[in-house]
Amino acid sequence: MNLTEGERAYLIEMRALSTDAAGNEVFAGLTVEESKEFHRLSIRRDSTSYEEGDRYIQLSDKHETARIQVIAAEAAKRHSGTATH
Repeated sequence: MNLTEGERAYLIEMRALSTDAAGNEVFAGLTVEESKEFHRLSIRRDSTSYEEGDRYIQLSDKHETARIQVIAAEAAKRHSGTATH
């Protein structure tokens, strides 16, 4: 994905980025193609059609569900005393 270093740093901190099995940088919970589409739609939020807006919401829901699962897993590790930080 074409992210600036600032965007990448922010997204990593927010647990929004992940790496797929093939080593590609993706948004958590999304495939490479979905990640590209989600990024494109995120940038163009104010100029999207109704259908694109609907698609953005679908991808966002899928992504946010996965991102929250990552955060929950990290919290569970912290509370069980097995955190690596």
